[in-house]
Amino acid sequence: MRQPEPAETLTVTRDLPFHETDRGTLRLDVVEPTDVTGPLPVVVLVRGGGFHVGDKGEFARQAMDFAAEGYVAIEPQYRLAPDAQFPAPVVDVKAAIEWVRSEGERFGADPSSVSLVGHSAGANLVAMAGVTQNDPAFEPEAYPGASSAVDAVVGYAGIYDFLAAARQREDDPDPDERVDVGYLGAAATDDPERAELASPTSHVDTDAPPTLLVHGTDDEVVPAPQSELFHELLEPVTDAELELREEDHAFPFHGHCYDSVFERSRDFLGKHA
Repeated sequence: MRQPEPAETLTVTRDLPFHETDRGTLRLDVVEPTDVTGPLPVVVLVRGGGFHVGDKGEFARQAMDFAAEGYVAIEPQYRLAPDAQFPAPVVDVKAAIEWVRSEGERFGADPSSVSLVGHSAGANLVAMAGVTQNDPAFEPEAYPGASSAVDAVVGYAGIYDFLAAARQREDDPDPDERVDVGYLGAAATDDPERAELASPTSHVDTDAPPTLLVHGTDDEVVPAPQSELFHELLEPVTDAELELREEDHAFPFHGHCYDSVFERSRDFLGKHA
């Protein structure tokens, strides 16, 4: 993916190793403002790709825009299905959070202020990281003693309940192509316990961080009721906001609504970071 050119007031450091895994070394990119004195709040941006495809860089524009607003922006890699199945990518996102707390100060990061933004599969991963903070079942071994708790989460077009999503797609003409099969190792309906464990909806409690969910009502990849269901569970226990837009699955990257989505996210994080 061709990366946009950073402004002169930003510094981009790419391909920093942060997590040694059974699938090799994972790396991350850091974008920091050069004209703002730290320590600065951190936003970790986690891309989509159905858990199966892609690489860091999808959120390059957002990373630069957040850095221009006074954040240190982090874009990490995570392991991909089917070679790496749940919970490996969740552990990778938590490793990125804990890298910030262990290594981020040299980039001007404030280790006490970390928020997450994710799209599609990445929204699932940031939501899982948010609602399972410091849960030993999902913690990496790389940064012992570092916390994986976060201040806020923003999810775009996320899948938050695998069983509900599977039931919504019972008439799918090619069920073996569903993301749950490769990511979970089986269809959600065939292994409901594992599907439940991988669903953020199953982990919501009073420790859940403030969460903004944005979803397109014309989304044909992940239906908007996924965000509605997650929001319904979050609202009694935390500051949870839901925004539905007449958009498709890729709305955060569309030029006609990029600015409003970014500003909505920035304002929400600004209340909690």
